[in-house]
Amino acid sequence: MARISHLNIHWIGTYMPTTGLSINSYLILDEYPTLINTGAPVTVKNLIKNIQSIMDLHNLRYIVLNQSGIAYAGGLEAILSVSPQARVVTSEHESLNLGLYGLFIQPLIIQQGDKLEIGRNTLQFFSASFIGSPNAVFVYHQADKILFSGEAFSITVSEWKPALEEDVTDLVEAYYDTHIGDSMMARDSIAKLRDLNINLIAPGHGPMLKNFVRKYVNTLSRMR
Repeated sequence: MARISHLNIHWIGTYMPTTGLSINSYLILDEYPTLINTGAPVTVKNLIKNIQSIMDLHNLRYIVLNQSGIAYAGGLEAILSVSPQARVVTSEHESLNLGLYGLFIQPLIIQQGDKLEIGRNTLQFFSASFIGSPNAVFVYHQADKILFSGEAFSITVSEWKPALEEDVTDLVEAYYDTHIGDSMMARDSIAKLRDLNINLIAPGHGPMLKNFVRKYVNTLSRMR
């Protein structure tokens, strides 16, 4: 685990050295504690253990999903079984896919530009169309200027570090090309991030990215 900001935001994911892939979740401690993504079925036990080491699961208020893919929502059923009071937050079309996990719930539906007050801090949502899923969303922590980016800006690494400061444009490009590919809508969604002041990227996979944010955004928005 790693604390990533003075506002009590924690990386609580799992790194798998055999594949070089991490499945990332993040916990934001505030008046309404918020989990960003639940990870996959294979990692959810570790996720629950990590949360329990920080807070009581009965106090979890929101579960925010970048998308409904298995690495993002695959652990949702297990999390809800121990945190039944938590409200799921995602886009409307991504919520429809939750039935694939045997879940028929009524999430809090968010749209482009919507905001969620979690206490002292605010999360804002932006469209991430076709970045891993047709109706995925970016999640932006306004106070700390952290972008929870889902598949965008994800990478694989042979040695785990919670955050990287060096330029890893080649790794960002390689992951994007393999997992997202040529999508005009995806490029347009990333291009719109130029209007945000981003201090840190917290992706769905791989270490957090502290520097070169503008370069990464410009690079992916131009990929063909």
